[in-house]
Amino acid sequence: MTNTRDAYFAAANTAAGFVSSFSELFDAASGEWNKIYILKGGPGTGKSGFLRKTADAAEKRGYKTERFYCSSDTRSLDGVRIPELGVALLDGTAPHMVDPKYPGAVEEILNLGMFFDAGVLREHTTEIRALSGENASHHARAARYLRAAGEMRQVRRGLLDGAFLPEKAARAAQRIVRLCPTEKTETVRAETRFATANSTQGYVHLPSAENSAAHLISVGDKNGIAAGFLSALVTAAKERGVSYVRYADPLLPSETEGIYLPGCDTVYLADRFGAVREDAEHLNATRFYDSARLGENREKLRFAAKCETALLDGAYEALASAGNVHDALETYYISAMDFRALDAYTARFLKSVFG
Repeated sequence: MTNTRDAYFAAANTAAGFVSSFSELFDAASGEWNKIYILKGGPGTGKSGFLRKTADAAEKRGYKTERFYCSSDTRSLDGVRIPELGVALLDGTAPHMVDPKYPGAVEEILNLGMFFDAGVLREHTTEIRALSGENASHHARAARYLRAAGEMRQVRRGLLDGAFLPEKAARAAQRIVRLCPTEKTETVRAETRFATANSTQGYVHLPSAENSAAHLISVGDKNGIAAGFLSALVTAAKERGVSYVRYADPLLPSETEGIYLPGCDTVYLADRFGAVREDAEHLNATRFYDSARLGENREKLRFAAKCETALLDGAYEALASAGNVHDALETYYISAMDFRALDAYTARFLKSVFG
């Protein structure tokens, strides 16, 4: 299967706070990018639309894109990469706050804020300050819920670890990676991506990896048991020198919710996301656990899972409230924007990139 785009999240709202992958995804020092455009401007100044139009233009011309969505507002884009051209664009405003390492030589700042009328905004300074403070308050409340949910996940993980059979899981993982071709050390690719977000829209999963891979293996995840085997698979890929993309859990990024093995064009994914493809194969992860020990802890696991779910629901309610406030804040900036001038600027930019 082929696709003209991949879609991931560039960051995550985790139990330990906001975690960003921007420094790895848009690394000007890597030599991977000829040009990186850093977008600046307030909320509602059209940054996400600018990114979307650039990605659409690239795909229309046959280039494959990587779209990185905002982990808080999953309707908005945070970044776009066009690997064939060596071109990347990202939102460099809070909470990422990206500034150039090599101004002009590699990075260039695009200030979309130059198209708003600051006088209009100054008339609403009181409202803008109040909404910004309210937004921060909702995010702080969400962070407390996520931190508590992470504690419940750790309780559940401790109960599962006591029943896990690591040697059995390692042997199975090694058999799998032996089917993938080994590579030269310099070509081995080892990446971590977020395909799921704790967001203002709740728990959101982007299925681009499992939709585009030739094979999908759905790993049973009752009570969170898939993470043990998936971590063993990551370790086996590292040891054999096989390329992989690890999909990190957005609550506890050290946990693995999926792995893509490009050499075999296969994705192994925890089945919490449902049956995304009819041709998916299924792997029963309970075989990597001592069934008697699991049975002893079944009620404790259910209780911890119920607590985690309730705390996550609290986080999603707080994030949704933050999203509503952010939308209200955007209306002030939208009312002050000259979108006709922005459209003309966007057209000139696309012409400069694509000819």
